[in-house]
Amino acid sequence: MTQPHYLRTLLAAAGSAAAMAGGSLLAGDAGKVVIDDKAPIADAEPWTFCNIFDYNTLYKGDGFIKEVSIHGRYQGQYIYQSEDIGGDSNSYRNWQHRRTRIGMEIEMAGGLSFYVENNMADNEELFADRWQNDWQDFYVQWEPNDDFSLTVGKQKQDFTIEDATSSKRILTVERSPIVNETAGARPWGAVVGFKLGGFSNQVGAWLTGADDSWGSWPTFDANASASFNTSYEIMEGTDLRLDYIFNDNEGGTGPVEGGADESYASAYQHALAVGTDSSWGDLGLVTNAIFGWNREGSGGLPDKHDTFGFVVMPYYNLTDKLQAVFRWAYMTEGREQRTQRYPVRIAVSDYHTFYGGLNYYICEHNLKLMAGYEYAVGNEFNGSDDIDTGTWMFAVRTYF
Repeated sequence: MTQPHYLRTLLAAAGSAAAMAGGSLLAGDAGKVVIDDKAPIADAEPWTFCNIFDYNTLYKGDGFIKEVSIHGRYQGQYIYQSEDIGGDSNSYRNWQHRRTRIGMEIEMAGGLSFYVENNMADNEELFADRWQNDWQDFYVQWEPNDDFSLTVGKQKQDFTIEDATSSKRILTVERSPIVNETAGARPWGAVVGFKLGGFSNQVGAWLTGADDSWGSWPTFDANASASFNTSYEIMEGTDLRLDYIFNDNEGGTGPVEGGADESYASAYQHALAVGTDSSWGDLGLVTNAIFGWNREGSGGLPDKHDTFGFVVMPYYNLTDKLQAVFRWAYMTEGREQRTQRYPVRIAVSDYHTFYGGLNYYICEHNLKLMAGYEYAVGNEFNGSDDIDTGTWMFAVRTYF
């Protein structure tokens, strides 16, 4: 499929959404384009630059189609890294288009909605071979009330507190190595969310692979996966969270994606995380203990190896705009998905990372600047070489 056809497809989809919105006028009250034509109210808050992030609604109506909006994000970062592995030194410095995404959301009657988001950039490249790399999300959700939801399609398979937090709102430039090692990506599946006895729960069934053609559509050559997430407020300001994932990878001896082209799941047969998320005014703390059993062999790691790690991340709001963050993460064994995401990932053991940074919120999470330094120390997996790495990171993140 060529680029012009992709563009025609996107325009056709937008046109279909508009047609659906127009058609909904026959089923309900008159729809209306959102136009702010009212005179300013005397006691209203004055307009500021940050108000531009509110102008993403294309249509609002009272029929079956309630609202159509567009959304997107851009996250860019400059990486300066120097490292020493067994006495051999090297460095890396580059600007990355870390994430560029554009999408649409359609809200309908009865708690039904459709959400789609496209990846337009992948790390360093922006519009490399085609305008769209793949679908980031592509799902239909039914949420009839606050206590129940059903989501079907391509979506995040939450694992750990860091992973479950959107990249729009994470407090560090990159997630910790143990989280990247054990968490999956965005498989195709169905997730039921429900509240019971003070617990907020999610149960998911998944296909762990997809076709590598345009869009990364699901394929039934993939293996199966199941997940369970639950959280409970154990005291005021503190939630306890548990995440569990099972992946069919033949006990760690086979590929988790089965016969599919691409894998979207954790490499481990079993992954378990227990953590807390606390907030006391300006002070917050995130902790996680993470376990993985029966990993599929890859990148210098053997079949059926296990791992353990933890994350401790305190943060403090110095002012209304400025926030300080510290993170200590540890991993017994695994592959380091480094900050700048080299094409070759190194297998490590006894691996500690220490991150310190500042976040400046220009328009809350809609527009923020991030700066951090991460120091990493450990050993090569099954090797004698020591690893000593330092990385400066400077990032801008914005979304609407």
